[in-house]
Amino acid sequence: ATAALRFPPFLSSRAAPKTTAAACTRRTASATLRVAALPESAPVSAPASTSEERPEFSPPAGFAPPVPKRFAVKDGQLASVAGAALALPFRLGTGLFVLGYSVSLVSADKIPSDQYSLEFLGLKVKETSKIDQCRRPEKPIEIYEFEGCPFCRKVREMVSVLDLDVLFYPCPQKGPTFRPKVLEMGGKKQFPYMVDPNTGVAMYESDAIIKYLADTYGDGTVPIMLSLGLFTTITAGLAMIWRVWKGSSYTVSKLPPQPIEIWAYEGSPFCKIAREALVELELPHLLHSCARGSPKRQEIFKKHGLFQAPYIEDPNTGVKMFESAEIVEYLRMATWGYI
Repeated sequence: ATAALRFPPFLSSRAAPKTTAAACTRRTASATLRVAALPESAPVSAPASTSEERPEFSPPAGFAPPVPKRFAVKDGQLASVAGAALALPFRLGTGLFVLGYSVSLVSADKIPSDQYSLEFLGLKVKETSKIDQCRRPEKPIEIYEFEGCPFCRKVREMVSVLDLDVLFYPCPQKGPTFRPKVLEMGGKKQFPYMVDPNTGVAMYESDAIIKYLADTYGDGTVPIMLSLGLFTTITAGLAMIWRVWKGSSYTVSKLPPQPIEIWAYEGSPFCKIAREALVELELPHLLHSCARGSPKRQEIFKKHGLFQAPYIEDPNTGVKMFESAEIVEYLRMATWGYI
């Protein structure tokens, strides 16, 4: 089970970063200033004005999560899904499968009915991987990035390959909260920027981050499509060409007390559409990677009797839901409180 995460008090509103002497003093105490989620048990002092800085978050009156429909595209969404799916041929499916993924067909009685698996011609698909042989981080890795950046996409693909849980802090253009924090922490407004609370490592540069993740939480190997230098960056950019402005610019919103949790993976066009909205609204989110071969698919299957991505759980409102188009609508509902 994932421990609940909360933000430090100084992130309870979209206030511009201060440059006072007190703020400079706090900079020396990285545990206080660093933009990191705090365990629910950690003491969090309330801001001076809770009515203005800590708004109430609740779903709209009468809101009901949609019934999940596998492989269905909502009316009017076909162009968006098709544009997001262009990444698959350009990136040759990188991010669709976890490390060491393999598949075989077995008779239906070989896999219990309460275990997630695909069915094909009366047989079941048995999926295995090397993930259970890799070190797992105790705390979520923190990454500051935005959806429309090819360098950021490269790192997200590696996150999917390694089946990592990552606390993403979106940094869209003109975003008031996390872009300034990256400058404060690392000295450069450059993305992606990674902080690993498990090792104390913090770094820029997508290729360096990918190699670090491979060495620390994988078997040391980097997938071929992430190791081709300039070609990797060009194809990562081409993968987003039809949605290049999506997930890049800030839309005014309110910062919720806790990050939204999302089960998703980089190779899915449906997941991309949901994450674009999270980034544009600058909503921090704890991503549970669940590419093919991920054991986290079984977690969702056990809860709901099916697996489908994206899937979100919002600890601020209690809403749990599937369906990418409806997730985007939910996040953008002005009457709800995020915008």
